[in-house]
Amino acid sequence: MKRLLSTVLASAALATVGVLSTASTAGADNGDGLSACNSGEICFYRYSGAVLWQKHFWYTGDHGSYNWWAGQATNVRMQDDAVEVNNRDTQCQVRVGNLSPSTGLWTWRYFPNDHVRRDLGAIRNANDRHERCA
Repeated sequence: MKRLLSTVLASAALATVGVLSTASTAGADNGDGLSACNSGEICFYRYSGAVLWQKHFWYTGDHGSYNWWAGQATNVRMQDDAVEVNNRDTQCQVRVGNLSPSTGLWTWRYFPNDHVRRDLGAIRNANDRHERCA
């Protein structure tokens, strides 16, 4: 029994470390950190007056909580605030989604990896998440 309890506690500790590690990795996804949207990145944009705000990713990501606009808008979350996307992923399409609070259903728009900056259309200013290779 003592050995079983030790195994369970060790597994729980490893699971906690795994969750914390995943969260910090996801939060640190800022693409290459440069202002240009470079090869391999998934880039989102919004405008405030004459200022262009942007956020770059390498991977799939939620747009709430830890994802803030870079540069001028360090205190503004990008969730429900993006107007354009540029998919420069080197392998696959990206889908951007909005989760409806009233129905619990997702609305997705798909963007090819053609390096063209595109308007988010129906989910403009209603973006909760993006997924690469979806």
